[in-house]
Amino acid sequence: MTANDVTLSDIRAARERIAAKVERTPTVLSPSLSGHLGAPVYLKLEHRQTTGSFKLRGASNAIASLNAEEKARGVVAASTGNHGRALAHAAKLEGMRATICMSRRVPQNKLDEIRRLGAEIRIVGNSQDDAQQEVDRLVAEGGLVMLPPFDHPGIIAGQGTLGLEI
Repeated sequence: MTANDVTLSDIRAARERIAAKVERTPTVLSPSLSGHLGAPVYLKLEHRQTTGSFKLRGASNAIASLNAEEKARGVVAASTGNHGRALAHAAKLEGMRATICMSRRVPQNKLDEIRRLGAEIRIVGNSQDDAQQEVDRLVAEGGLVMLPPFDHPGIIAGQGTLGLEI
């Protein structure tokens, strides 16, 4: 399955997989944005997720979708923060190894939180592209399972659960 093949059925299955792992967040009217745009604008309060963003949905689903052999190998991703934090949290819940590759430009508070969640951090280069090269190396040489922040069917299906709540 590729990212382009994700269906509504996949998203519904993801909802079942992650129901106990993520918060069902409220949607609230924003009076200021509604007034500014002249139409009702609602906000989905995903900052209430344990890791502070909607990224927990995709990470939790992708990890829950791994088989036992993949879980034993561990996961790896390049991240600038939110996906790394979500992946670290989801892996910790499953008792798995997680390695997050990041550039030198990622703020210290994000590094600290990902480390607190138990992930190994690799600081590589000055860009997301540099970090991705380290991910590719760890997949090729170490057998880790890559779970990117986007463009992955398990990640997309998990993120799609937000739409089902709306």
